[in-house]
Amino acid sequence: MADRLRILWVAAGLLLLVFVPAYLLTLTAGQGIPRDGTSLVVGRDFLNIWMYGRAAWEAHPEVYYDMDTYRAALGRVVGGGYPGQIWSYPPVALLVAAPFGRLPYLPALALWTLCGAVAFAVALRLWSEERRLVLLLLASPAALIAILSGQFALFAAAILLAVLRWREERPVLAGALVGLLLVKPQLALLLPILFLASRNWRAFAAAAVSSLALAALVALLWGPDIWRIYVQTGIANQSLVLSDPDHLAGPFMPTLFMNLRVAGMPVPVASAFQVALALLAALLVWLRFRHRPAAGDLSANLLFLACAVSATPYMLSYDTLALATMAVFLLVAGQGRILPILLFLLPLLQLVAGMAGLPGPALVPIVAALLSGSGKKFRLVN
Repeated sequence: MADRLRILWVAAGLLLLVFVPAYLLTLTAGQGIPRDGTSLVVGRDFLNIWMYGRAAWEAHPEVYYDMDTYRAALGRVVGGGYPGQIWSYPPVALLVAAPFGRLPYLPALALWTLCGAVAFAVALRLWSEERRLVLLLLASPAALIAILSGQFALFAAAILLAVLRWREERPVLAGALVGLLLVKPQLALLLPILFLASRNWRAFAAAAVSSLALAALVALLWGPDIWRIYVQTGIANQSLVLSDPDHLAGPFMPTLFMNLRVAGMPVPVASAFQVALALLAALLVWLRFRHRPAAGDLSANLLFLACAVSATPYMLSYDTLALATMAVFLLVAGQGRILPILLFLLPLLQLVAGMAGLPGPALVPIVAALLSGSGKKFRLVN
């Protein structure tokens, strides 16, 4: 195993030794919260989660879907003119974030990071008893970016890995966990297809019930109008990232849509290619899982996770953590060499290509899915 993982350990080690100290050296005191060299607060994206947590204790958190109202609220916390933050998470995020909103920002960030790392490590133990793999994956590019960003990605990867592991053995529990992905629903787009194709009716029903129950709980606590406002305003706010003419998210989104946008392709054309890829991804999942592969079938799970990344135009690099995890498991099992390494390094590939305005990294997951679906165990890249 050591030989197959050596390049990944080297890459992870270099990231920790070079990138982390370089980032820490950029930190300066902010208005109560330290900021990094890009003028964003430590934890970056967690600022939104924390603001959701604070708003969860208010009567009408839906008012923050109005960007001017949210910017004014941010200004009272971190100072005026803070860049780049929008209130765009689905309302279920209020339930997840509420406990953290009762704490000051830095302790809340520390607890959030610890909980995410523990959840991810526990999910990994469902697949492997090898403790070194936990350390390797927590130091992977996707995990490191997630940790520095204070993102939901560690929790999301833990949920996906648990759902895939338990989908046959504990289908009700696996399905119930899917409701938590309403915080980032783009990660769960293909799970209904997986359940239907594999005729896993209990998991499908549990996923539907848990999702509807969480949506109903949100409506009960904050009023049903919050969902209307989210659909009308929140989704529109989030789509601004995709239509951004400066492609600021280009280095961080390994999706076909964003790859084509940074290469200069207009939105309608890039959208058409993305829709075609999404249909291909859904078809691949259906064709593979109608044969009901075992829950421990690594290549089938890699196909699903690769297709999940490929199916949506809105997928950040840190959200590929579950895919990187399955790639490492395949590498350990001796199924492939080059392609699993590329999947592990996908966030770095996208960072370099996106900054250079070059397309390409978004094709790595779908190529992995196609090769996995062929049943050839990546012989073409061995």
